[in-house]
Amino acid sequence: GEAWCSPTSSQMIIEYWGRRPTAEDLAWVNPGYDDPQVCHAARFTYDYQYEGCGNWPFNAAYAATYDDLRAVVTRLGSLSDLHRLVSAGIPVITSQSFLAEELTGAGYGTSGHLMTVIGFTEAGDIIANDPASPSNEAVRRVYDRTEWSNIWLRTKRYAADGRVLSGTGGVCYLYFPADASAAQRAALASVGIR
Repeated sequence: GEAWCSPTSSQMIIEYWGRRPTAEDLAWVNPGYDDPQVCHAARFTYDYQYEGCGNWPFNAAYAATYDDLRAVVTRLGSLSDLHRLVSAGIPVITSQSFLAEELTGAGYGTSGHLMTVIGFTEAGDIIANDPASPSNEAVRRVYDRTEWSNIWLRTKRYAADGRVLSGTGGVCYLYFPADASAAQRAALASVGIR
């Protein structure tokens, strides 16, 4: 999924909630592919104007095609908001851009990338499923809390050539079941999702 970070992240969370494409949905995908459901997600999130699968609302719309699954694109204001959602069992797909030296352990820099925050270490560092990984086994990564927070929440950043560009400022996708638990509904309400 390294080339399709947004639909890969979307498919991770769709499957986390127990939904997935049917065998009939996947019949068109080359059976030799390891993750045909990602091909399916990419097909249904592709934006012909953008010429890619990274359109945030398209990904949310795709997730919402699954029975009783809700999806929104929103902006969180802090790591506390993120922690509250993840602690309630709602993984968060986050958008960030960074230079390679800004995120220790990533091994790459990017002008835009999606990953899924699934937890926090005891020290508060970020546990993320990162589609920019060499294999499915290497997807789970731990990133330094401060570094990760800086690249996700900022509204301005520097490009490799020194130009000042915009940052995502806490943008994320939230996918959750219509019958979310009381704790999940409370966590969602705390960030303005009702």
